Amino acid sequence: MKLYSSSIAGVLLICFAQLIAVAPTQNNAALNACVEHALVGKNVKGRIVTPSSDTYAAASAGNVLLAEYPAVIVYATSVDEISPLVKCGTASGYKVTPRSGGHHFENWSALNETLVVDISHINYVKSSNDLSTATVAAGAKLGQIYETLDQTGHTMIGGICPTVGIGGYLGVGGYNMQMRAYGMAVDHVQSIKAVLADGRLVTASATENPDLFWAMRGGGTYGFTVETTVKTFTIPRSAMVWMNFTGPTRNEATQKYLDWASKQDPLFNSQLNLYSDRAGVLGWYVGKTVPELTAIVKASGLMDIPDANIKVSGNCSTENSRNFWQYTQTECTDDATAHELFNTWFNVVPDNFAPVPGAVKQFGFDDIPVLPNQTKAIPWPRISLINKTYFITKSKPLQPETIQYITEKSGALPAELGFWTEMTSFNISTPATSAFAWQEEAEYLFRFEVLRSSNTTLQAIGQKFMDDLDAYLVPRIGSASYAGYVDADISTNPYTSYWGDNVCKLSSVKKRYDPTNLFSNPFSIPPTTPEGVQC
Repeated sequence: MKLYSSSIAGVLLICFAQLIAVAPTQNNAALNACVEHALVGKNVKGRIVTPSSDTYAAASAGNVLLAEYPAVIVYATSVDEISPLVKCGTASGYKVTPRSGGHHFENWSALNETLVVDISHINYVKSSNDLSTATVAAGAKLGQIYETLDQTGHTMIGGICPTVGIGGYLGVGGYNMQMRAYGMAVDHVQSIKAVLADGRLVTASATENPDLFWAMRGGGTYGFTVETTVKTFTIPRSAMVWMNFTGPTRNEATQKYLDWASKQDPLFNSQLNLYSDRAGVLGWYVGKTVPELTAIVKASGLMDIPDANIKVSGNCSTENSRNFWQYTQTECTDDATAHELFNTWFNVVPDNFAPVPGAVKQFGFDDIPVLPNQTKAIPWPRISLINKTYFITKSKPLQPETIQYITEKSGALPAELGFWTEMTSFNISTPATSAFAWQEEAEYLFRFEVLRSSNTTLQAIGQKFMDDLDAYLVPRIGSASYAGYVDADISTNPYTSYWGDNVCKLSSVKKRYDPTNLFSNPFSIPPTTPEGVQC
């Protein structure tokens, strides 16, 4: 996670405020009537947002501030409402867009001219009697899941962003900071309940609709996920490392990190965060001790870099470890202190985003955290950015000159662009069980971003940097990318970049379960052979 200053955020949000000022005002009477009839329980009218609503701009915004104009946004509060709402879309001629968290990097979870069904209020988490599994509603945020399961001494294998909804997270694979030993989050899914395009509620598992089960874990959307059952774990106390390197040493630190991190014990998971003026490393050695972690860090050569600031701590609870990625601590603390810090980011409410700038009125209801008597999470910042993501694969290893290019070009960027790259170690040791295409081939995941700006000069500099970076990297490292960070301007074939050799099999699953492409976005797998692919 990266924290953004209020001054930068204030500038970049001006653009979004200008976009939402021109939101459409059409009224889709037939669809609206159907949706109202489909809802049950309290506050029916208050859970429907149309283009004429004063909350429309806020309700159609996601984490990344890119304007989309859905036909209707409806907030479901019961799984029983999903099938009727899906049928409303079909009957009225509208595609249906499920929204569990609103973290889509192009805001396609509020896609233009679709019926958006937000399930953030369908967020229950129920542990099994023996605590070996949990049944989780698809609208539950990772923060809600962790806070609930932590009370039992268990957790799920999952990511670091507390406001990501599990429905969308599992659809792209679910990379995480335990994955090198434990695998992707989807590898621990036992079953999924989904509403299909024809309105039927079905179960997908290894024994029931196994092709759908495979596809829905990492392959996108083939039905509307409403619930999943996942394995839970007791992650042992661990050792953590925090490192910081100054501007003059950021290239040396990046080179040494990338030569080292993915080759370590699979229980060691790490990430290098590269900025224009510094670099930092976070590492989680699951179940290990300070001497064991210190030994592998010494072998990296990172401790020999001048002015390196490195802290290694041990006996860390899982909440301690996850806090490092929220930058609330650089060393492990006692469990009580760590839990209080954990709450400040993870004790989230259903709509935990910061207010939308320029919106006439914000939207929200029943925003109660999972631990109502403890500290409530800080609202998650909204951002406006340009994003590029690449897998570094074993078949196309990085060369030193490529790393040098990245550090030199990014180091010359204006600070106002907020350049950030997260370089996450993969080299996962467990075999793939899902449609996530890159489990056995990925060595690192690189995600680059610069902030969008209302200053035309800065915007042009940021866009040119990203365009030049893409033109330089693709011939050298290939086109593999992560569907969780979709890029509307991707320069390669999006289907093969996100889903590799699985595209044709995924398309056949789509044809079987969603032949009319009811659940779709510009880069989702279609029920026919995608453009640029031969099946």
